Amino acid sequence: MTRYVSTIMIASLLTVFPGYGRHDRELSLADQSWAPDSMTVAAAQADFGKQWWHALNDPMLDTLIAIGEQNNYNAAAAARRISVARQQLGEARSSWFPQIGLSAGYTREGLSGRTDGRSGNTGTASFFNAGANLSWEIDVFGKISRQVSRAAKYVKLSAAEYGGVMLALDSEIAASYINLLVSRRQLHIADIHTFNQDTILKMVETRYRTGLASKLEVAQARTLYYSTIATVPMLEASITSSYNSLSVLLGVMPDSLPDGLYDEKQLPEGTILPAIGTPADLLRRRPDIAAAENNVDIAASALGIAKSEYLPSLSVSASVGTQAHDIRDMFGSQSLTYSVAPTLSWTLFDGLSRRYATAAAREDLEIQVDNYNLTVLTAVEEVRNALASYSASQRHVERLEKVLENCREEVRLSVELYKQGLTVFSNVVDAQQDYLTYENEMVQAQGNTLISLINVYKALGGGWSE
Repeated sequence: MTRYVSTIMIASLLTVFPGYGRHDRELSLADQSWAPDSMTVAAAQADFGKQWWHALNDPMLDTLIAIGEQNNYNAAAAARRISVARQQLGEARSSWFPQIGLSAGYTREGLSGRTDGRSGNTGTASFFNAGANLSWEIDVFGKISRQVSRAAKYVKLSAAEYGGVMLALDSEIAASYINLLVSRRQLHIADIHTFNQDTILKMVETRYRTGLASKLEVAQARTLYYSTIATVPMLEASITSSYNSLSVLLGVMPDSLPDGLYDEKQLPEGTILPAIGTPADLLRRRPDIAAAENNVDIAASALGIAKSEYLPSLSVSASVGTQAHDIRDMFGSQSLTYSVAPTLSWTLFDGLSRRYATAAAREDLEIQVDNYNLTVLTAVEEVRNALASYSASQRHVERLEKVLENCREEVRLSVELYKQGLTVFSNVVDAQQDYLTYENEMVQAQGNTLISLINVYKALGGGWSE
């Protein structure tokens, strides 16, 4: 882990002439390492790139994420937004080219005989016409270029947003899968304890019939047994909920989930940390930071376009055609018509409309800069929180292992001593309850460790790259 001082400079080209002015807003990150001092570093580090979930080494998870990336409707919509932005970029680029059209028609008109104040003869006129016209705004002052540049930035923004959608999708699939395995493992533990407690209940009932146990002990054994059974329905509901959640994330009906998903299996071993690198790497990894940066660029381009409205515009319109009363004369030399009209237009006063538009664009740029700085700070917070949570989860599991070891010993000794009549049955009940509680807590802690690792990858951008 390296210590560093990183300064983020946001420089935007804001004026309408070459040699733009700069708009600088600095954000200095604290000179401190990523991970807390108590961080338990894994035996090895690896950077799995975009497929960060390979760190969990679970083929079923690989399958689920592959299906989700292909079928999820949010991902499909985000991909289409990239396509929309590309089409809009093509539309903006079309402004560089002239517009050419064709026209043809027939005109018949009546002429007034009273237009000069004296009585006159009315008349009619009719003629055929055909021609071609051209209009072209010449990008002398770069207004169209700025519009194209802004459209190109929207393509990059939509790509960054797509990366954010995919990162969130992959993380949600992985977390839902881990929660499913945790619930199934806890259900398996409940089944084992139910069997063991049923054995103890039968032993106590036998002792009661022979006069070696009281009715209170039978009631205590039954309470222990039925309390464990009572946990089963909620665990089954949690499992069903996880299946339903995965079906939505994968974009399939619940009965179309992969068959192997229903097989009993242990939680994956997720002990490999990503190659964290420096906080400067975070700026290139996280799609939300890339999106915030693109929003700054778009706002800067919008300000440049607003300022360009102060400059004149140069356009050329031209037409060529033919007009004749008789259609047989349409292509004669005397029927030819044409016009060429270069136009330089410059708005001198508009009621301060451009001034207000420019001020609004400048304020929007300030908003996007503040949002970028907040996004960076939030990203640093998320990384540090995820690493701290992962470290705490690891320590939690390590300490629970010692608790479970003693719980197993407590159960064994309490049952043996009770059989020998050397302890009361309440000690057996307490030992059984503690064992079930801490075994469930261990499974939950292992799941939390894996989810914390998923959150570390998510906070680091999951290997996203544009």
